[in-house]
Amino acid sequence: MELKVEILHLLQRAHEEEQAFAARLSDEERATIGTLERWSVKDLVAHMVVWQERLAQNIHAGSRGETPPAVGDVDQANAEIFEANRNRSWGDILAYAARAYGSLVDTVHAMRDGDLLSTQVLPWQNNRPLWRIIVGTGYSHPISHLTQYYAEHAQVRRGTELSEEAADRLAQLDDSPDWRGVVRYNLACYYALAGQAEKAMDALREALRLAPDLTEWSKQDPDLVSLREGPDYQSLYGG
Repeated sequence: MELKVEILHLLQRAHEEEQAFAARLSDEERATIGTLERWSVKDLVAHMVVWQERLAQNIHAGSRGETPPAVGDVDQANAEIFEANRNRSWGDILAYAARAYGSLVDTVHAMRDGDLLSTQVLPWQNNRPLWRIIVGTGYSHPISHLTQYYAEHAQVRRGTELSEEAADRLAQLDDSPDWRGVVRYNLACYYALAGQAEKAMDALREALRLAPDLTEWSKQDPDLVSLREGPDYQSLYGG
């Protein structure tokens, strides 16, 4: 399938899942007021949406030959996003989500495959093709947040189904070992967060075989902390 078409399908899938997530929330969940240390569901949705909007804006700036603003400290940026959106209503956040999704979709629609394959549009691409940045921000990022929420709120089955669906869809975009390794690594992180240690270890072994550059980060990744005392984990690192 054409790369652009598949990317648009992924963006649509993430947006649909965000809408379904919001529709299933209880009145109590909708009314919860979050803190910087523990976001409410409204804060979570706002966080995902802002990064999608910023990506569309940055791509437009880069395409015009301008230098988009540096991402800077991500934790600081997320704190600023939280403060800027914490008092917005649910209706406002959902309308914002629709606008941001539409803006990113329109941006991708206007691009050629050559643009999607470019590694020079944004300063922080680090030799990654632009489509990976778009998929990461517009699909993988929201899906990872939603699946983590499901895992933490006794909806592990839903989170697992969504994580495995994402891994299957993403793997079809590129058959290079480094990309397949990243996809498997992210799945390993979900399994670890969901308490599925055996599945997590299987995915992690495959991820590090495909993308050994992930090894050093994996040793300190907080998503994998539940695995660290296990003999399988320790043997994987020669411990």
